[in-house]
Amino acid sequence: MVKILQILVISGLLFSAFPDKVWAAPAVIRNIDIQKDPLSVKIFLNRDIAVKVVRVGKKEVLIALTNATLGKGFKIKEQEKSLVQKVAVEKMQGNVIAVLLTGHHPYEHMQSGFNKADSSFVLTLEKKGEKKKTGDTVSEKKEAAPPLPEEQESLEFTKPGQESPKGTDAGPESELKKIPGPKEEEEDAEAAKSNEAGKLVKDLELKKPEKIPVPPVYVPPKREQSGNKGDISDLLKIMSGTGCDSDLISNSLLLLKKELYQEAFDSLDQYIIQGNATCLEKAHFLKAHAFLQTVKKDDFAQLLKAERMYQDALVSYPKSPYVPYAYSAIGIIQKQMNNIAAAEGYFNIVKRDYLDYSGLPEVIYHLADIYEKKGFLDKALTYYKQVFEDTIENSHIPDAGIGYGRALYEKRQYLDSLSVLNYVVESNPDKVYKTHELLQIMGNANFEIGQSKAARDILTRLLNLFPDLKDPDIILSKIGDTYGMDNNDEKAVKIYELVRQKYPDTEGYIASSIGIARHVKSDQEKIDIYEMIKKKFPENTYSRIAMMRLAEIYQANGDYGRCIKEIESLLLAHPRGLRYEAIKLMQKAYEAMFQKQLKSNEFTQVLNRYELEHPRIDRMGSRKIALSVGLSYLDAKLYDESFNHLISAYKQYDKSSRPPELLFGLGVAMDESGRDEDALKILNAFSNQFPKNENRVETLIRAGNIYLEKKEYQMSSDKFKDAHKISKSHLEKGKILMMHSSVYEKKGDMKTASDLREEAAKEIALASGENYELLTEVYKELGQSYSALKNYVRAADAYQKALALSNNDQEKANLGFLLGDAYQKGNILLKAKEAFKQVVASYDSVWARLAQQRLNTLELAETVQNS
Repeated sequence: MVKILQILVISGLLFSAFPDKVWAAPAVIRNIDIQKDPLSVKIFLNRDIAVKVVRVGKKEVLIALTNATLGKGFKIKEQEKSLVQKVAVEKMQGNVIAVLLTGHHPYEHMQSGFNKADSSFVLTLEKKGEKKKTGDTVSEKKEAAPPLPEEQESLEFTKPGQESPKGTDAGPESELKKIPGPKEEEEDAEAAKSNEAGKLVKDLELKKPEKIPVPPVYVPPKREQSGNKGDISDLLKIMSGTGCDSDLISNSLLLLKKELYQEAFDSLDQYIIQGNATCLEKAHFLKAHAFLQTVKKDDFAQLLKAERMYQDALVSYPKSPYVPYAYSAIGIIQKQMNNIAAAEGYFNIVKRDYLDYSGLPEVIYHLADIYEKKGFLDKALTYYKQVFEDTIENSHIPDAGIGYGRALYEKRQYLDSLSVLNYVVESNPDKVYKTHELLQIMGNANFEIGQSKAARDILTRLLNLFPDLKDPDIILSKIGDTYGMDNNDEKAVKIYELVRQKYPDTEGYIASSIGIARHVKSDQEKIDIYEMIKKKFPENTYSRIAMMRLAEIYQANGDYGRCIKEIESLLLAHPRGLRYEAIKLMQKAYEAMFQKQLKSNEFTQVLNRYELEHPRIDRMGSRKIALSVGLSYLDAKLYDESFNHLISAYKQYDKSSRPPELLFGLGVAMDESGRDEDALKILNAFSNQFPKNENRVETLIRAGNIYLEKKEYQMSSDKFKDAHKISKSHLEKGKILMMHSSVYEKKGDMKTASDLREEAAKEIALASGENYELLTEVYKELGQSYSALKNYVRAADAYQKALALSNNDQEKANLGFLLGDAYQKGNILLKAKEAFKQVVASYDSVWARLAQQRLNTLELAETVQNS
């Protein structure tokens, strides 16, 4: 993932004021389509979610999708010859999916929105029929542009169900500088970018968004009044409308309508026992109904008795019009006895076979409740919605509204949830006093969308109305969070301290401790709190969060070893909790630690740690780690190992973002490991791409030497000329001239080779320090070049200078012999004899014996001449 790990802002694009929240199931991204004319990106999801679009460079656009995950079989579909060069997708912290688009040309037009027709988020990057700039090509090579200015371009925020303003054009920005070399003036443009991103993250985490979403007002459908309640009590109405001569049935109906159920049951039971022939069908169904109304929900024995009464009625009258009422009642009984499967079966019979049954709203409501308890949230939501939005009035609309709002909340559709629940409260205010759940969901939903005051008021009311509510510590802690959202740190801390004092060792105590840690200033205070949570509550979810926060503090303070150790402990104690975020933070720690050690020339520490922990480190697949380890192996002169890691990093960077130290290091590793052809490509690319980099001289020298070995003399000579031209060191210039002279020596042009070596001697003589050994070698080679030109006097002069500079006895013997040889060939025999005698007298070596042979030859020739 080429750019995503650099743009750390992704992990901060969470639409919550606090990052410690454990979220519900995310939306699923099915696939991404890249379309053209106009160029657009369509991201298909299973529902509407919040999305942010950020321009991060001229040719780069980041799409961050919150509360999302990649579905099975996820694919990126791209049309041929798309104008999108690359699409990178990465899972980030907090259920954020980041999509980075890199184009062949700058994106100067951006328009986005959610398309409800096919459930897709669409980002359009050009106007239809718009022509592309021909000047921007993929192969175009430019110097890295400066980092983005401090003022980042504003974010384009699309809320669920809302399209961005039409025709939003975003002007092009200067292209973001890629990772530069460690010794350039702007040492780390990537770090500068991360700092800007980190500022953005901090703003998003600690402050409420500038525009807090407000739930829309729910407009209910127009409903007809049918006179039915939509439940099994409609049995009384349907029986009242049918003929029956029995006064007892009429009286029983009146008793039931007055909720005198026991009296009605006794009367009907006596009526059935007497065996009267008229109205027995009604009597059986009414008797069962009356008895059921007298039974308490937890009295299983009486519930079974009620079921038997309904079963007797069904057996006696299987084709009765009252059958659906009996099936529905039995379903309710089974549900109250926790026989969920049996209850579901009876309700489904009614739903499937009795479509005209007036009590269907009650049946569907109970099915929704069953599916919710079984975890089938989508199905439950559909059924709740069906009852809640029924166009015929029924008694279950308020309760279905609560269930509907609860299901929407669980699916993290907070605005829609509040819209429904606000309507329920407005139309049925008494519901607030009957169940704590209504206020609790509303308070939590307002909290999630950043409506801090509304959340605080509702949660406070919840505690006042239901003082015996379970887990008041958690609610109080969340009230403290709302003050934090309003930047009222003093009140937030007071609430947190109250919770810690009143409810020790509870979930709220831990959450409040985390809250206090967010507000204290010093890192040590934070560390103390997180260490307490980690040690005192090791099994709690917040223990994982505390360990992550500790690791983050150590990372921010440059204590990378402790950061890694803390994450190791986290993964050992909680192998599944926060695993992705922990490993990413560990990766960042390794990256920063290795970079720091490498800059301090502590490459052995990098290699020692890598060798010990490479199985874990390799699994991270970090290009930055591969780069640091590869450069460390290069410093250790282990060139094959260096090549393996640097080529891995090279493949992970895109062409435009490869840092200079990567290209330089890879070129050197290739050169030293015998990969000459590949080395030339990399070294030349580095030289062209980074003309002002301090390592360019060495790349030119290495390329020149490779060309020399390949006998491509003109190319070799050109490289040495360029290297000499830009070098600023006398010593380096001298070395380059010597290498350049070798080109002419290979070509047989000893005159030019001699001139270059003369110039090299002058440059090295001007260099600071005592470069005697190098000068000795230069004069020696200069003497050899003059000897090749038969200019023995100048050759002897060069050897004499070399001899005067040398401190090595073996080398002096060689130079003395060469000096004598030059004099001999120049027919300066006295000096030749003197030179050879010096070698014979001073050095015990092969050269001394050779010098003695020359002396013997000279003396013999002299004797013959004189005789």
